[in-house]
Amino acid sequence: MNSGIVKLNSLVGKKNRFVLGIMSGTSMDGLDLALCKIEGFSLNTSLEVKFFSSVKVSEELTGKFSELAFNPKVSVGRILRFQAELNREWVRLISGQIKKWGIDSREVDLIASHGQTILHQPDLGGGLHATWQLVDGDFLANYLDIITVSDFRQKHIAAGYEGAPLAPLAEVLLFHESGEDRLLLNLGGIANFTYLKGDLNEPGIPFATDTGPANTLLDEAVKRLMPGHRYDEDGAVAKTGTINRELLAKMKEHSFFNRPFPKSTGQEDFNWMWLHELILKYSPDIKVSDLLSTLTEFTVDSISIAIHEHLPDTPENIKIFVSGGGWYNGYLIDRLQSKLSGCEILSSEELGISPDAKEAALFAVLANETVAGPGWINRKGKPFTLGKISLP
Repeated sequence: MNSGIVKLNSLVGKKNRFVLGIMSGTSMDGLDLALCKIEGFSLNTSLEVKFFSSVKVSEELTGKFSELAFNPKVSVGRILRFQAELNREWVRLISGQIKKWGIDSREVDLIASHGQTILHQPDLGGGLHATWQLVDGDFLANYLDIITVSDFRQKHIAAGYEGAPLAPLAEVLLFHESGEDRLLLNLGGIANFTYLKGDLNEPGIPFATDTGPANTLLDEAVKRLMPGHRYDEDGAVAKTGTINRELLAKMKEHSFFNRPFPKSTGQEDFNWMWLHELILKYSPDIKVSDLLSTLTEFTVDSISIAIHEHLPDTPENIKIFVSGGGWYNGYLIDRLQSKLSGCEILSSEELGISPDAKEAALFAVLANETVAGPGWINRKGKPFTLGKISLP
């Protein structure tokens, strides 16, 4: 029997599995690596993040990605060549970080690779959805000599969904709490939330949706208009600005907000080209501080509207646990608290996982369920798990 299959089979019966979750966001400026110790599966899953690091992708590749991503004019050939380069970069970064942690790669049972999203089109009409993540699972498995689970979003589409969001499938296994309703809000490039009911008895699929941009437009504006800066630390510049109500209203006219919930989005909807056209048309002389303040309000409004619309009652006394880089934007969190005054807004640290490590760790949980768990039940009543398994 193939040695990879033998090892894969042995993982099912292990008490603990060490899974390296890997996540790269829509800006591709860093690779989040979370080595997790996972015990159990389904609603009995427990997780401990043993190591977490965020490593930078080379500036050359980051620059190429900015040119290629979500650009309909780019040839498939250029994207495939870029993927070949990115495959090597990921192997270099992952193997290098494992060595820095001082562990033997043979101690890692699984790699859970989200990949790098280059295009996401959740609504092509007629119930068709499409998504494309670069970095090949077979390449990682072969060069790192570790069983790799990848292409989670493709499997999500095959199960009858949009390919996003995926985090809720892991969140429901880790963070459900009997008798307490919880809302888990992720503020990455895109904002999304998961609503976990306190009466959960089985690992169903909770209500979850993207709400619109979180950091993607804010960070892009800073990079383009504030040379030498990658983001507005703590929202300090945005806090000094004044919200441009006309520009804000025009941003809210985006067709995404007319689509029914739940839904997903990304840079194909919210990108610098779209934003820049609005600025030139409605506020060509806007100050940077005013633009950042307006973009922050755009994020906050889209989140609060979605929450108010889709919770069963006015969201009073519900705990909101925040993860992602947006948690560190104090101005954004303050504005969100003003819109959701009856809620308690907390860090995901309160659930035992840092805002930085959460997304990478959740993909580790998804891979663990693929290998050892029963998975979830789709709309047709059929069980499914996520990801494709690549053997070394």
